[in-house]
Amino acid sequence: MNPMKPSLSSISMLLLALPIFLSQTQVTYSLFNKYRVHIINGLTNETLTAHCKSKDDDLRVHALAVDQEFSWEFRINFFDRTLYFCNLVWKGGHKTFDAFLVDEKALLNACSSSDCMWRARDDGIYLFNYPHKQFRLKYQWEK
Repeated sequence: MNPMKPSLSSISMLLLALPIFLSQTQVTYSLFNKYRVHIINGLTNETLTAHCKSKDDDLRVHALAVDQEFSWEFRINFFDRTLYFCNLVWKGGHKTFDAFLVDEKALLNACSSSDCMWRARDDGIYLFNYPHKQFRLKYQWEK
């Protein structure tokens, strides 16, 4: 037997383990999808300042007028945990939160297969729940 040639049993083990690995990393759900995260200013007559970033990408500070939206598109990183977080600030408060986290099943279940839509309102930050077709309060403002 050639020590450099993989045996049939090692190939079989790899084929059996691969689906388990893929399901644990959620690659089967999202590896090839493009995602878009939306930050919408739903405040009453106030400007919202949004600063979103990941470990690798700083999306800069955006001053959003009422009903204005800031969004970005990306693919998940196969070898790393894809995380985008945002700091939202207005005169009524501030909040830093995970806008997209590939490991967060509750977040991914609320988002569609390609969109996570966040809306800042006077009483907090809402995430659009696609299965229920409505915005739901996720975070309250910190003072």
